[in-house]
Amino acid sequence: MTQDRKNNLTRARLIDGSIDTASNFLVSLNAMAAVTPAERLSKVAGDYSADRLSVSRSEIRFMAKLSAAWGVASLAFIGGMSWVIYNYGDPAMLMQVMGTPL
Repeated sequence: MTQDRKNNLTRARLIDGSIDTASNFLVSLNAMAAVTPAERLSKVAGDYSADRLSVSRSEIRFMAKLSAAWGVASLAFIGGMSWVIYNYGDPAMLMQVMGTPL
């Protein structure tokens, strides 16, 4: 294997004697630099609308619903615990539980 730094390629001689090349970049940096973030976002939005992303729209919707349900359950639990502590919490008992002397 050799590195062709001028062309940003890796060259490899295969067992059968042929030569294979691969780019040193996973993404073409020049192509990415030519696109503004707004253009990239509009392309992703278009791909989402056409369902061409690696994750399908139904999977994205399912995860959004699952996240919303988890958020609501977490808020209800935290709100309920706060209400219980506010209404039934005795300051002297809380100080004792926290380990500070009265």
